[in-house]
Amino acid sequence: MTTLLIMSACGLLALGLYHLSCAIVDVPTPKTSKMMLLAKKQTGIGKENLFDVYLTKIAERFSPLLKLDPIKRGKLALTLSIAGIYLSPETYTLKALFTSLIVAALSLPLFLSSPLFGFLILGLAVLMWFSTYYKAFDLVKKRKKLIEAELPRFCISIGQSIATDRDVLKLLVSYRRIAGPNLGAELDTTIADMRTGNYENALLHLQNRVGSTMLSDIIRGLIGTLRGDDQQMYFKMLSFDMRQIEQNNLKKEAAKRPKQMQKYSMMMLFCILLIYVVVLSIEVIGSLGAFF
Repeated sequence: MTTLLIMSACGLLALGLYHLSCAIVDVPTPKTSKMMLLAKKQTGIGKENLFDVYLTKIAERFSPLLKLDPIKRGKLALTLSIAGIYLSPETYTLKALFTSLIVAALSLPLFLSSPLFGFLILGLAVLMWFSTYYKAFDLVKKRKKLIEAELPRFCISIGQSIATDRDVLKLLVSYRRIAGPNLGAELDTTIADMRTGNYENALLHLQNRVGSTMLSDIIRGLIGTLRGDDQQMYFKMLSFDMRQIEQNNLKKEAAKRPKQMQKYSMMMLFCILLIYVVVLSIEVIGSLGAFF
């Protein structure tokens, strides 16, 4: 009876501390959080869960306490903007830190019973830090790769259109109709910047956002066109070079396929051998019963 009362008191104390901490850090209620997630799901702007909502709110609460290096902060802010993660660098860093600390806290009880599992969970916490913090960088890298895969076609289209029309804005608007989702989103921003501001600055902003050397070559030709230079031969040579790069990338991808197939072939061979071993073992065990 006494044990039951102690457990009940601990449960009520934990529940009270939970609601008190939620009130202090201004965490939204479960109903509010679910409605936020439902709205994001319907609009297609996020795939978060309740844990992410609470953790983000707590990280925002403590973000003024974190001071980042100005250079690293600017780099992280640009990365988050490109990745479409609408958090401040401090909030994003603290969210990754809190995620790893929560996993690390789970290892403390294990050190008392099984130190080996405790160290494994502690290693998992370190992996969680790198996975969560560098998620935005991985998204930007993947997005950059997808954009660069489309640049040869973009360059060829510009080279064909520039012979008859040197209106750069018109060229971008025309290609936007057939552009992929990633390059198309960048072109939307660039077209809006060009219509409201300086053409050259808008192109330079596009170059800085993507951070691709291939795109920098295209931007250089477009800026030359804006300044009145004849860039037809430049884009012909650039299209040829980009086709060579695209062919080399395709050859590299094709060279990786045999290695991937070899891995799966070894797995199939292992499964076949396992089937034979099981069948032979059953037959041998059955035959041994006749001798005894």
